[in-house]
Amino acid sequence: MRRRLGDILVERGVITQEQLTQALQRQLETGVPLGKLVIDMGFARAEQMASALAEQLGLPRADWSAPINPELALLIPAEIMREGRVFPMRSEGSRLTLAMVDPLDIFTIDTVRSITGMYVEPVVATADEIEAAYDRVFSLSSAAQDVVAEIEEEPVEEEPPEAAADAPADSPGVKVVNLILLQAVHDRASDVHIEPREKGLVVRFRVDGVLREEMRLPKAIHPDVTLRLKVMAGLDITERRRPQDGRMKITVEEQAIDVRISVLPTIYGEKTVLRILDKGAAILDLDESGLLPASKKALEQILGLPTGLILVTGPTGSGKTTTQYAMLNRLNTVTRNIITVEDPVEYRIDGINQVQVNPKIGVDFASNLRSVLRQDPDVVMVGEIRDKETAEIAVRAALTGHLVLSTLHTNSACGTLTRLIDMGIEPYLVSATLLGVVNQRLARRICPACKEETAPTVSEESFLDKYGYQATKLWRGRGCPQCKQSGYRGRVPIEEVLIITRSLRRVLNNDPTEIDLLQVAKEDGFRTLEENGIEKVLAGITTIPELWRTVYSLDADEELFVHE
Repeated sequence: MRRRLGDILVERGVITQEQLTQALQRQLETGVPLGKLVIDMGFARAEQMASALAEQLGLPRADWSAPINPELALLIPAEIMREGRVFPMRSEGSRLTLAMVDPLDIFTIDTVRSITGMYVEPVVATADEIEAAYDRVFSLSSAAQDVVAEIEEEPVEEEPPEAAADAPADSPGVKVVNLILLQAVHDRASDVHIEPREKGLVVRFRVDGVLREEMRLPKAIHPDVTLRLKVMAGLDITERRRPQDGRMKITVEEQAIDVRISVLPTIYGEKTVLRILDKGAAILDLDESGLLPASKKALEQILGLPTGLILVTGPTGSGKTTTQYAMLNRLNTVTRNIITVEDPVEYRIDGINQVQVNPKIGVDFASNLRSVLRQDPDVVMVGEIRDKETAEIAVRAALTGHLVLSTLHTNSACGTLTRLIDMGIEPYLVSATLLGVVNQRLARRICPACKEETAPTVSEESFLDKYGYQATKLWRGRGCPQCKQSGYRGRVPIEEVLIITRSLRRVLNNDPTEIDLLQVAKEDGFRTLEENGIEKVLAGITTIPELWRTVYSLDADEELFVHE
């Protein structure tokens, strides 16, 4: 005998007996299904109702963690998916897994079975989940359908490269490229990977630092897509054996987008990677940067000084440039002459003089920096210190009355001091010019739409105890359509801010090791990446697995990597 939905909700602690009584009374008055009433009355969320309904009917709950196959969406007319609130999730042989808001809708099940010729296995989903899946995939599927149809009707041939430059706006390659760029911007992707495989073409997006598969296309469309991108970026469309790099400017939904492109020949054809830079994105201020209050206060103190060197460090993709721009935004006033030397200029800021490095004509960081210092600057930002010559000029500029900002690839704030010395900068110059170091990583932020409390695991408790912390509850993202079931949306910096104190300046003159510097810095109140990261975990901003993924390197205690 099937259990009643209301009883399941009460047993699960989703609603109280009193709330169930109220909902049943309202059902008698209106005739509206109980599940809808409970949601409309604010007693339960749609996800909780879907889980309870799945238990009542003995059906699985829809699992959206696996990539959605766009081609399946082509099997069912759009109006049936919309009206019947269903979505085809996956197929295996003659069986089709169909996400449904109402798994008892026999009419829709029969219709889908008749159209597809497949046996339908319903799973329970919410209306929002199906709507998100539809919005995410249907545009991709429509374009894929057009492309597949064109290929089947008129196979794509190895056309001469000259023809690609004159490709019509409705050609398969043009339509697919436009769709990929539109979807990438909509999904906040930082990178797009277009990868030829043995039997197809795979498109992957990197969102919040993690790659995910978005769609698969027939292998026959690959040459058309690659040639279209080469034309847009002004690359050599006749060259298919050597890597090529370029860039292009596009407008997507009235947003100005700068795209860097890299083409790499592989055994299955040319792989293309697009780096997407939204030039219209707002430049963050320090108040919006995600830094802890103590870190922000320390950084503001050294930004208020008229001369010296401030470095932002971390590996590639750790948000160094974003932090630099936030600092520049804070310094940007009519009383300061600010000049930057960048490769490339990623974001444009009104009121700041930004210079583009061009190594092809011999205009590198060092030569540009020399010219910049003759322009009477108050603040100089150097995109990156890559060699001894650039480091020496930056230090000299700081020594002669300028505030200099730059980045450096190091793994820790204290390690930055020894790295400068190893590059050939005299310790007394480092001591005299360096004001502070911001070392950071980027961790994914818990999705606010599906954030929920959870008990720490044994390994998480052990990890917290190792650093002197205890917690009876933590937070995680349950997974929802807004975060594509990942539990994360957006990223937040995990930072450590090292102020060069008098104690550190004294130690610098005695050939210190990184451990020596760390010990002195901690005595002066320095907080490490690990400590600040744990603070953001306890505040419900990110998770301990994210700290393990982003903050800890191979020289960390191996016990920290014991995952359950």
